[in-house]
Amino acid sequence: MNKNILKEELKNQFAKKYLSYALSTITQRALPDLRDGLKPVHRRLIYAMYLLNLGPKSQFKKSARVVGDVIGKFHPHGDQSVYDALVRLAQDFLTKYPLVYGQGNFGNIDGDNAAAMRYTEAKLTSVAETILKDIEYDTVNFKKTYDGELEEPEILPSQFPNILANGSSGIAVGMATNIPPHNITELCNGIKIINDKPNTKLNDLLKIIKGPDFPTGGVLNNNKKEIQKAYKTGKGFFEIRASYKIEELGRGLYQIVVTQIPYQVNKSKLIEKIANLILEKKNKLLDNIIDESDEKIRIILRPKNRNVDPNILMESLFNQTDLSTKFFLNMNILNDKQQPRVMPLIDVLKNFLKHRYLILNKKNSYLLKKINKRLNVLKGFLIVFRNINNIIKIIRNDKDPKKSLIKRYNLNNFQADAILDMKLKNLKKIEEHEIKNEFKNLSSEKNIIQKILRSRALQKKEINKEFDQISLNFGENSVFGKRRTVLDNFKQMDADEVQENLKTNEDVTIFIINGAYIKINKGNYLPTNFDELDKTCNLILCSESSKKIILLSNFGKSYTLPIEKLVGRSQKGKQISNYLKLKDSEKIIDCFEYVENSKILLSTKMGKMFIADSGNLYSNKRSGKKIVNINSNDSFFGSLMLNGVSEYIAVFLNRSEDYKLIILNKKEIPNLNNGAGVNSFKNKGYSVCSLSCLEKNLVFNDIFEQEIKSFQSKSYITKRPGSGKKITSKFNLNLFRGYKKNIKIIND
Repeated sequence: MNKNILKEELKNQFAKKYLSYALSTITQRALPDLRDGLKPVHRRLIYAMYLLNLGPKSQFKKSARVVGDVIGKFHPHGDQSVYDALVRLAQDFLTKYPLVYGQGNFGNIDGDNAAAMRYTEAKLTSVAETILKDIEYDTVNFKKTYDGELEEPEILPSQFPNILANGSSGIAVGMATNIPPHNITELCNGIKIINDKPNTKLNDLLKIIKGPDFPTGGVLNNNKKEIQKAYKTGKGFFEIRASYKIEELGRGLYQIVVTQIPYQVNKSKLIEKIANLILEKKNKLLDNIIDESDEKIRIILRPKNRNVDPNILMESLFNQTDLSTKFFLNMNILNDKQQPRVMPLIDVLKNFLKHRYLILNKKNSYLLKKINKRLNVLKGFLIVFRNINNIIKIIRNDKDPKKSLIKRYNLNNFQADAILDMKLKNLKKIEEHEIKNEFKNLSSEKNIIQKILRSRALQKKEINKEFDQISLNFGENSVFGKRRTVLDNFKQMDADEVQENLKTNEDVTIFIINGAYIKINKGNYLPTNFDELDKTCNLILCSESSKKIILLSNFGKSYTLPIEKLVGRSQKGKQISNYLKLKDSEKIIDCFEYVENSKILLSTKMGKMFIADSGNLYSNKRSGKKIVNINSNDSFFGSLMLNGVSEYIAVFLNRSEDYKLIILNKKEIPNLNNGAGVNSFKNKGYSVCSLSCLEKNLVFNDIFEQEIKSFQSKSYITKRPGSGKKITSKFNLNLFRGYKKNIKIIND
């Protein structure tokens, strides 16, 4: 008994045992092998299915049978953990190129579990076939199973670059791995380039292997600096966002349809998170979410109203939910010596190429050995046919025919045994012809194999052919199709900007009353006829609470007000002087919604005009900004926002009840930062009463957005300064008075 007692400090024993456990976890459980890209449990599953003849063209077998064989023969662990590993190999939303065909319920992207193994069936895919390819040619080493009864492969031959094509993830003791899936066509082309030019630089390689290609698609941030850093060091991250499109619903309404979500995101939990944002009012841009998904993802996002910018809405959701995620790369892999290493991309590809050369040479060596063995037999058979009668006599009469044959015809033991085992029916003439042909063909094949074994160039050619075939079978023209994850440059929005956009954004109507009061109501007030108009209102502006407005005074000054600061919903409203520093007798006579980089036409009553950038009218000061210089005998009329397709400006003039119209090309009006402008017309006694912008078709719309038909606009076009022409009776004056885009002037 005393001989079996080990005297040692407990801490030393703990250290040894824990180190042994850690190494076992690293090499036998959590980290994949670079050569076949598989962990032991996956390798044993595939090999067990191979032994069961569960190829792509065979019948399915119950998953329980497969799991039972794996546990009983190779992998003495829990049946559920082995089944979970099998299920993952069949899930096309987690595995880019599935290695197992699953029949039955194998789970879904919503996080629902697969059915029990007694209900589901499985067999290998054609991808798994390429991982097993040439295993019968003695290409890999075998080792004893845990109980010593059977043998299992240490690795699989794997023509398929599975480590990068399907990726891997796992947590060991003190280390982990996390490798994303990639596009097989890009990988094959990249491997061929390294095969042809071993000194290929990473920058050149990344022109072909652009980044991960996830089975669930999505959009990958084309941040070249981060991508290069990740692949250069083997550690880094990739940003992924959901793919979406905007569907128009008519009348300015729209909905956003999410068609792809980031890799490894649970769809049902994602929808639950977005729904909670709506219920808890943490995202006030979103009104509803509807899941219309079947086999394909289709998540409907409905905005609060038509004025919500879809890009801002999606940016807010990217910031708040898993519609945007980061995949952290950790290329920690077991090399050919079973050592864990964090490898850069080029090293992974080079080591995989080294593996392929080794497999190719082992296969050819095996074939050469087999051919030599067969040629040896065929040489003996040819001797038989040349000496058939004598050999028959020896066999019939000699006590030890084998010894006599070896001595007389200089045969070896192997040839002599083959001759003695030959059946009499094989001695016919046609058989001799077939043997000669077989000998000739095998000799030719032997020469080819010997050349390949001696020539690195021919080996390189064979390897490139392999990857061309892989690319053909599983690339863009296969069932797997083109790259699913597209690359795009993200327009990043910081957290403060997102919060700014998430502020309550609702439709509002702003009323300017007698040029001195302002009030704001929720919703859009759009009068349908002039009888509905309040005669005390100078202006009605429909906008959104998150926007800003520019106000113009009769002194030619501009002021800026954020709509969210406006309060007072009383009948009279609140004095504008509470918000702005106005001078005595200064009144607001025009306003419009501030839009960056837009063009604004400014005009006096006497027709002095110029075009200014909206940014020039913007002012943070309460005292405003002087824009228009006004003569003593003139007064400021107002503004007109020019849209991008406007080509002409219609200027309506009146003198008492006499109305004229002049249409100018907008190029006639100069662009100024500020000033007095130029004369637009030369009619004594006339003044500007309305402005309108027109497109090429010269079609007028009234202030209620109704097209005014049967009006001959072309005859009013002239150069500046023109006299204008009187308006015919066909044109309804009441409908055009006060027309402005986004501005409703109620009372002149």
